[in-house]
Amino acid sequence: MFSRCGVVYALFVGSCALIGCGPSAPVESGPKGVYEQNCAKCHAQAGEPGGPPSIGASKGPKLSKIGAEPNRSADWLADYIRDPKSKKADSRMPAFGGTLTEEQIRSLAEYLAAKK
Repeated sequence: MFSRCGVVYALFVGSCALIGCGPSAPVESGPKGVYEQNCAKCHAQAGEPGGPPSIGASKGPKLSKIGAEPNRSADWLADYIRDPKSKKADSRMPAFGGTLTEEQIRSLAEYLAAKK
């Protein structure tokens, strides 16, 4: 027979399992992980990690071929990630210069520049 504490504990554990309080999925490392943690919520497309579940796109532009766009070198992208308004005055993207390390910005920029 369950005591009141046992019942409360069982309800708590069951609730956590239903709402996702348990361990999360492992986080990807390297530039792909930086992208998934910091960029995907705005740039992922349907079916991609962080994107809408079925159809459509997130609010930011699609980045799957960003490296093929004219003048989108790793240096340009790093500057843009660090401070978007330095490259595009009307950009709505937040600056990541204070959020990401220089190493993360550089690896992310190289990762994106390779997307062609």
